[in-house]
Amino acid sequence: MNKRKPIPKVIRKQVYDKYGGHCAYCGCLIDYKDMQVDHIKSIYWNNGTDEIENYNPACRMCNFYKSTMNIEDFREQLGKLLQRLEKVFIFRLAKKYGLIKETEKPIKFYFEKLECEQK
Repeated sequence: MNKRKPIPKVIRKQVYDKYGGHCAYCGCLIDYKDMQVDHIKSIYWNNGTDEIENYNPACRMCNFYKSTMNIEDFREQLGKLLQRLEKVFIFRLAKKYGLIKETEKPIKFYFEKLECEQK
């Protein structure tokens, strides 16, 4: 089993600064110490590289859920969350009482929104 090399601090800082301290996916602000470095293209499943171009800053939740998925598979899985939640009784109950408002909108990641603003 290959042991992953730690990412040098100077590279981690560049990754953190890439989107101004925000998660590249959900856009939440991340403290530097809590940032996880996501491989955009997984090393193990998609022949990704250990290079800064293949790194994105990610919060713990997004990095955990994305795992080794590519961007489009991650988007697709996020799009299925509502139908998966519908199977959970307490979700349906919370919806019935108006505690949750469903919105079905296309998944657009934070880094994509920034790219659109820059154009």
